[in-house]
Amino acid sequence: MTLGNNTIWMISPDVRSTYTEDGAVLLDIKKGVCYGLNPTAARVWGTIEGNSQGLTLESIVNAMERHFPVPRQQLAGDTAECLQKLLHMGLIQLNGHSGSSDAPPGGS
Repeated sequence: MTLGNNTIWMISPDVRSTYTEDGAVLLDIKKGVCYGLNPTAARVWGTIEGNSQGLTLESIVNAMERHFPVPRQQLAGDTAECLQKLLHMGLIQLNGHSGSSDAPPGGS
């Protein structure tokens, strides 16, 4: 999937989250499925969740840069990979549209 600089990432309205010292737990209330996020992915999630209008990849990377002392190019790549996984699971939306099918979890 090709993503432009103006792509807006948003939290799916069907997902609820709670944070722990180990990361975050997400519940997709529509599917009835729980997901666990490690602390880094939880930071990405929290950054997006903190802005109801959604954020661009650049905005998310800017926020992540304050917490992780790694080269920006690596941080951008890792963040984009995380976003793609969250999108594939249907937990976030791209420009207001889900990137997943309604296939059951674990399907290919």
